[in-house]
Amino acid sequence: MYLVVKDKKRPKLPRGLRWDPKSPYIFFSWRDADGKLHQKSTEKTDPAEALLFKMRFLEHQKEKAKDDEEPELSEYGKLPLARVADLYFEWKLANSSERTIDRERRIFKNVLNFFGRDRLVKSIRLPRIRQYQKIRRKHISRTMKQEVTPRTINYEMQLLRGIMTYAGCWTPELAANYKPLRQAKRRKGKTATSEQLMKLIEAARKNEYWVLAMYCMAVAVGTGCRSCEIKNLRIQDIQLEAGKIRILREIAKNRHEREPILMGLAEWGLRELLKRAQLLGATQAEHYLLPLNIRKSRHLAKLTNQKWDVTRPMTSWVKSWRKLVEHCGMKGFRFHDLRHTFRTLGAEAGVPLEVMMAQLGHMDRETSLEYVHIQPGALRKAKEKIESEQAPVLAAAQGHTLATFQVRHDLITKN
Repeated sequence: MYLVVKDKKRPKLPRGLRWDPKSPYIFFSWRDADGKLHQKSTEKTDPAEALLFKMRFLEHQKEKAKDDEEPELSEYGKLPLARVADLYFEWKLANSSERTIDRERRIFKNVLNFFGRDRLVKSIRLPRIRQYQKIRRKHISRTMKQEVTPRTINYEMQLLRGIMTYAGCWTPELAANYKPLRQAKRRKGKTATSEQLMKLIEAARKNEYWVLAMYCMAVAVGTGCRSCEIKNLRIQDIQLEAGKIRILREIAKNRHEREPILMGLAEWGLRELLKRAQLLGATQAEHYLLPLNIRKSRHLAKLTNQKWDVTRPMTSWVKSWRKLVEHCGMKGFRFHDLRHTFRTLGAEAGVPLEVMMAQLGHMDRETSLEYVHIQPGALRKAKEKIESEQAPVLAAAQGHTLATFQVRHDLITKN
């Protein structure tokens, strides 16, 4: 605290400036855009310098408020594509999770790079959109190492269409003439046999880089959870004593919280992951089960010498998973196919559809049924069960046929 000498008379200040008895500097009051009053020190003792500081400060606040001000809807088309995209994604946050919006922003970068960040939204025409579809189709995906699929391009164009509609620039003419690329029919996922799952576990135990993927595989095939749901589990969400985990609505695809029951395989995988998490420093309830490896992030690695961040979840195990399944002769078997495997096992075991829907987080019966892949062995068992139930009917039918044949035979003999 500064002490002000009472004997020393301070100079008179212009209107709007004032001396603070607890400071040697000149202060002034100002209101923000919400009308809230603030006190600001000029850090000046000279009245002229303080007045100049105040004028510059208020001008800066005025320009800042102007930049933050939402433009008129009719003006959106005159704004750069990057600016309208930011406004659109901020608006979508009201109805979508932050994680979903971050993913869509990343996807939309390809569109921004092609059309140009400063291109006015209203200047985007159909020929340019068709050109994007044509050129983008020839690109090679950095992650998948293959040509970009029509499904990906259609999704990128869906985002562009949403942004242009938001700006009032998706005209009826565009809507009538735009055609998405033809997509291959959605293929059903695969399902793994018990022998294949055991082979994956056996192979992963011999390679330390595949062990994490193996434990996550056990959780997926023992609960039916998605990979994003497993990645975002916190220590407090795992209730081994109760035999269940909690999937919060923020990380669930359908935005509905649920508590999947743990099969024995999932319990084993979670126990091993909890041991690993504790070794990495994830000891608090709010810490993530799968902490982020900072060294693998070029941006974050420059900010700290720390290796693990227990307050953030890991982003992917896709590379180790692909190498693991290729090693086991299961190339193309996705991690998401473990969810199909769990659903199929449930169907073969006779678990009611509604129970499986609650476990998997499905909202409709059609979606849940798409996950079922009945195996030949299960069909044989079904055949045996159905035939045992139909045995009396079959016996009656066979007896009737035999009796009819005998009557006909007797008639032919007499004649």
